[in-house]
Amino acid sequence: MDYSLITLLHGMKFRKLLETLCRSLEEQYGLNKTELQILFYLHTAGGKNTCKDIMELKLFTRGHISQALGHLMKKGYVVIVQDEKDRRYTHNHLTDQAGTLAEELREIFRRARDILMQGLTEEEKRILASAAKKINKNIDQAIGGKERAI
Repeated sequence: MDYSLITLLHGMKFRKLLETLCRSLEEQYGLNKTELQILFYLHTAGGKNTCKDIMELKLFTRGHISQALGHLMKKGYVVIVQDEKDRRYTHNHLTDQAGTLAEELREIFRRARDILMQGLTEEEKRILASAAKKINKNIDQAIGGKERAI
C-alpha cells in the first residue's frame, strides 16, 4: 500500500495542518487543541451537544471531554445545562463570548478545506466525498460503532 494513503487515512498530515493553522489561536486564547476542536464541534453541532454526542466522534476520551469542557466553562466559552427530561445528561452551549473564537475556527477549517481541495476538480471532490463516506462506514462497522453521516 502507498504510504501516502496510509498517512492520509491516519489523518496525520491533516492533523499537522490543523495544528499549524490553530497554533496562534491556542496561544491567543490559552486553549489546547482538544478544547478548540470541541468548541468548534459545539459551534456546528446544533442539538447534538452532550458529552455522549462528542464521544461519538471517537476522537476524545470521556476524561478529555470533561476536562476540556470544564476549562472552556472556566474561560467563559461554554455553559453546561442539565437535561430537563433526563438528569443524567447535560447539554453544552457556547456563550456569546465564544462567538468570535468560533468564527475564527470556522475560518481556519475553511482555509484547511481550501488547502486540501486545491487543484481538485469538482468530479474529484465528489469522488473523494463518496469514498470518505464509504471508508467511515467500513471503519464504524469494523469497530462495532454506529454508522454516522459525515
